[in-house]
Amino acid sequence: MEKQCRFSYNDMDDSFSISCREENENIKENFMFDDLIFSLTGKGKIVGIQIKNVSQLLSESGVDFDDLDSIKDVSLIVLPKENSFFIGIILLNKENVRVQLPLGRIYLPQLNAI
Repeated sequence: MEKQCRFSYNDMDDSFSISCREENENIKENFMFDDLIFSLTGKGKIVGIQIKNVSQLLSESGVDFDDLDSIKDVSLIVLPKENSFFIGIILLNKENVRVQLPLGRIYLPQLNAI
């Protein structure tokens, strides 16, 4: 499932935050996995991600965005797989360059909220 989200970049600590939370959803728990912090509802739905050291992640993934402030749109992808979730993001910059970035696969035993 791909969902349009709000986002912000903090150049002080090089973190990129993505929020797909609806008005009626409350964050109950945060789950950390490497440089990723996931925000979960009480039902275990992933509604936000904070990516620490995002410039390094983009560089290691071969993504060449000169300026993270040039990103105009972000989508979050959460695909349930057998006993796991695949998580990724889609970035679109002001020149309409679209980049799909896989963030990883999380196995259900690692996510106690689900």
